Amino acid sequence: MFTVNVKRTYKYPVALTVYDEDGKENSGKFKATFKVVPEDELRNSGADVALLDQVLVGIEDICLKDGDGKTLEGDELLHAAKNDSAICAALQSAYQASIQKKNRPRIF
Repeated sequence: MFTVNVKRTYKYPVALTVYDEDGKENSGKFKATFKVVPEDELRNSGADVALLDQVLVGIEDICLKDGDGKTLEGDELLHAAKNDSAICAALQSAYQASIQKKNRPRIF
């Protein structure tokens, strides 16, 4: 029998590219921990609730700093990641890929 924990969390790699002040690309990878949220909760959450607020549990292997150079941790780190357009887009893409990638029908 195939058993699945419907209250699971899982780690997934996130690829990120950002540009510095000179327009140079800086690319790297970090890990995000996502939780599985039931589809009915996602559908009923309303348009004003961001997806990442519901599914993102944590991030690691990335260092974010505030304007004063202080390394962010905990809730500040999560808020800063979700609030940065590039990181937010990368996290949303990674979440969607983590759900869809292995569950697409295969053509034989």
